[in-house]
Amino acid sequence: MSPSTSRTASVEQRESVKSEEKESVFSRIWKKIDIDLGTFLMMMKAALPPTISLALYQSTSVAETYTTLGYLIAIVSILSFCIMPRAKFFQTMLLNIISTCMASAFAILMMWTGVQARHHTTPPGSPPSRYNSSQSAVCAVWLFFYTYLINSVKAKYPQFVFPTIIYAIFINVSATFGTQWTTTAQMLSFARQLLITFLSGFAIATVVSLFIFPTTSRKIVQKEMIGFIGASRKYLQAHKAYMHSVETSDPFTSNLDDGQMGESKNQAVKPEITALQQITASITELHGKLQADLPFAKREIAFGHLGPDDMSEIAKHLRAIMIPLVGLSALVDLFGRFAEINRADILENPTPETEAFRRKTISDWNAIMKMVHEPFATIIEVMDQGLEHTLLKLRLQKPPKRNNASRDLDVEAKGESVQPGDPDFSNYISDQIEAFYQGKEETLRQWCTRKGIQVSEDLVGAQDNLEEVENELKRETTLEHRVVQRQLYMLLYMEFLLYGISRAILDFARFADKLEAEGRFSKSKIILPGRKRFKKWILRTFHHQNVSDEDSRSISGMDGNGTVIYMGEAFKSKKDPEHLPPRNAWERVGNMIRMIPRFMRSPESTFGFRCACATMSIAVICFLRDTQAFFIKQRLLWALIMVAISMSPTAGQSVFSFILRITGTIIAMLVAWCVWYIPDQHTAGVIVLFFVFVTCGFYIPIKQPRFIIVGMIGVVTTSLVVGYELEVRKIGLDRASSNGQPYYPIYLLGPYRLATVAGGLAVAFIWTFFPYPINEHSALRQTLGAAIYLSANYYSILHETALVRIRGDEGNPQDKSSPGYKLIKARNKTFAKQMLLFQALRQFSNFVRWELPLGGRFPREEYETIMTCVQNIMRYTSVLGYASRTFTHPSLSNHNDQSEAQWFQDFRRIIMSANIPYHETTSVLALLSSSIKNGQPLPPFLKAPQSYPLARELEAVDRDMLSIKHVTEPGYAAFAVIQISMRCINGDIEKLLSTIRKLVGELDFSVHVVNMPEASETASTSTLLNTSSYRSKQD
Repeated sequence: MSPSTSRTASVEQRESVKSEEKESVFSRIWKKIDIDLGTFLMMMKAALPPTISLALYQSTSVAETYTTLGYLIAIVSILSFCIMPRAKFFQTMLLNIISTCMASAFAILMMWTGVQARHHTTPPGSPPSRYNSSQSAVCAVWLFFYTYLINSVKAKYPQFVFPTIIYAIFINVSATFGTQWTTTAQMLSFARQLLITFLSGFAIATVVSLFIFPTTSRKIVQKEMIGFIGASRKYLQAHKAYMHSVETSDPFTSNLDDGQMGESKNQAVKPEITALQQITASITELHGKLQADLPFAKREIAFGHLGPDDMSEIAKHLRAIMIPLVGLSALVDLFGRFAEINRADILENPTPETEAFRRKTISDWNAIMKMVHEPFATIIEVMDQGLEHTLLKLRLQKPPKRNNASRDLDVEAKGESVQPGDPDFSNYISDQIEAFYQGKEETLRQWCTRKGIQVSEDLVGAQDNLEEVENELKRETTLEHRVVQRQLYMLLYMEFLLYGISRAILDFARFADKLEAEGRFSKSKIILPGRKRFKKWILRTFHHQNVSDEDSRSISGMDGNGTVIYMGEAFKSKKDPEHLPPRNAWERVGNMIRMIPRFMRSPESTFGFRCACATMSIAVICFLRDTQAFFIKQRLLWALIMVAISMSPTAGQSVFSFILRITGTIIAMLVAWCVWYIPDQHTAGVIVLFFVFVTCGFYIPIKQPRFIIVGMIGVVTTSLVVGYELEVRKIGLDRASSNGQPYYPIYLLGPYRLATVAGGLAVAFIWTFFPYPINEHSALRQTLGAAIYLSANYYSILHETALVRIRGDEGNPQDKSSPGYKLIKARNKTFAKQMLLFQALRQFSNFVRWELPLGGRFPREEYETIMTCVQNIMRYTSVLGYASRTFTHPSLSNHNDQSEAQWFQDFRRIIMSANIPYHETTSVLALLSSSIKNGQPLPPFLKAPQSYPLARELEAVDRDMLSIKHVTEPGYAAFAVIQISMRCINGDIEKLLSTIRKLVGELDFSVHVVNMPEASETASTSTLLNTSSYRSKQD
């Protein structure tokens, strides 16, 4: 190669590298923006209603109808949010229409009473004046009351956010202009015109929602199901990669902090762990979205294959997959806990032998993970194929296209094997799952060989060898015995949850096969929600119910035996310590009357009062003689509307939103100038450019839903400025100024709008802090206390579920009168509430950093620790309840073959006779909840519940109860999983107790003297905490 050729090649190579760098930067930016075709179309769809409204106003007949209120059509069409799925949109639109009609009726009442006050205070024969103090006072009183009421409703019912905003706009416009009307005819004409304006905006948004890129709730749910299944498949591969990494590395180092020993110091987190955590978070997030969107999909009228009940069943199968999946993700956390335990053991006896033992433990785990590599990889691949098979059968994924030649080659290559989508693939999954389950004996045999003990091929049948194994293990030291037991239980934990996931996927695949066999996908049909579901939709939309189950006394069992089932106090409604239950009609009427003061002292009422005071701080300018004209001319009405939109119940959120909303308003003003001046003020060019910029503006509401109000304010401000200028151009300067507002050119109108919006946001910001701040600190603490209390409820429910299943008293879970059904209902209700609380906790935690710091530093790390502990308790409690399902397996109650169920019968007898203090956990969690919620010190001598030595009790009754020869029993692995879950729960409670004690203190009234010149025998140097620890050691 010549030099010139080599130089040319090197130049081309450098250029290609630069182009790749440019492409990578562009791709990174595009990936960060996260705009695909569907998102872009939704952004365009959201920009259509205000654009159509402004274009429609250019018609002379339309301009003559709406006159100076025409710009409100665009504003209302934006607030209708036409990009919502169909069922959500119809529900919101129904609420919007009801809210507008109610606002119209109340506004007419307000303006009519104002006009009557003017008539009764104006002397006969006096010339009409623009201002009347009585009329202004009446409108002010009504405005305060309406603002208080509607904001209390907004705080109580989050689903009414947009209807309440629209109501507030209608009332604010009516109250400010209502001070000028002198006759009832003027008032009625204005109310009618305002109502028509709002309904026109709703109509435009409805047409766009139904006919322009229509989106259904069923389609959203299907995408979430596809995303959930896809994330589950990624999770399985990520978990396989993590277990593969443990084969050659230390599984404990990535979970230790910098203060821990040896080679683990300053170790970074493995990328496999990071990927696993990210996918797990994605799965839980998708599950939350699916549960929120599923009710709307079931209520929708559609033309398709799957009915509402089918979608509910799919969601149940996905939930059944998620619980063991999330439980398996705790493997990283378990290795971290073992690292802490091993570190404590080494520090207790720091000798070269313990360090060598630590290295041997790491080597053992490397060997164990290599040992289970093949069976785990095989079952994970089968589960991945099972999920793919389900996608194909449910028509959620199109089968790969193949030509005839490749199809012939595939048939030849496939031979006797089956592929996802084949009719018999579910049977193939079942066979592979059974082979994996039976392979536990081989895994245990290899584990024994690793310990240097030779056993026969038939592990369970070789009793002599098993006794040799048992005796060899018992000769080990205490530390070695604990490590060996942890290894065995961890093996059983992984195998049990992998088996549980595979069984859940198998059930899901068979359900998909059943739907296909029934011909559900052969043809589409009209799907109606049904009368019962429609009625439930209406009730849940307009009512905030807290229905509690009463005690159930019913006949249970097919044999007709009378069984009295008593459900505990937690199944009843919350008791009132100041009032007994009503006994007659008069007492029930009294309870209804007591609801009024209960509402008046509620946090929602307090928030509504704050909003009313903030609104009147600005509106008072309109109701005074000397400043009313200033209020109208300077358009301070929009400052009132900003107060109604931007008031938030917590200070940190208000600070964050205040900064963002001011920034968004400034950007919106600049955008309005660009829209107006770039096309040289030509109407057609202004409308087209307005559509382009509003399309970009809807990126925030679509991709960042938590900032939806910020994005809406920006879009509304741009529409307001541009719409007003187009309105003046259409109807003329004189007519546009007939309402008392002088005309401003756009270069002045933009800053005026900015000033009014900033003023309204500033007033809302001030009233969030005055007279006392409702800050994120207290909101986070209160919500955290509620989350701990729900964790206590959830633990109590799941533990009672496990005991009911062990006793065999669960009954038929489909029977509404059975204990199993009631426990499942209570569990699902508590779990759903806890998921909502976790979302609120994350939101409050993010907003804490924006709160103005006053006084000492907020203990953010301690609160993060508490939130992590609560989430871990929920996770391991769910695993505990899931493992207890094994005790309902038919083989455990097989009366024909007692040998198969003998181990479980003995286990049940011992559990029933043992006095397990599981209520201590519930009690401690309830005390911690009350303490952190009320800010009260903890009671003295409070200890975390200790793990009950159930294994020791079982061995004391029957030394062979936990023998290795029973490892293949169906309940043995479940017992190991429950033991691990209980240990982890107790460990998290201990950490929770120490952290909360650090925050709230303890009732320590001990007296001790320090800095004495001479030691005194009477001086006390002990505290309650030290005394308690000393007594525990003595015990």
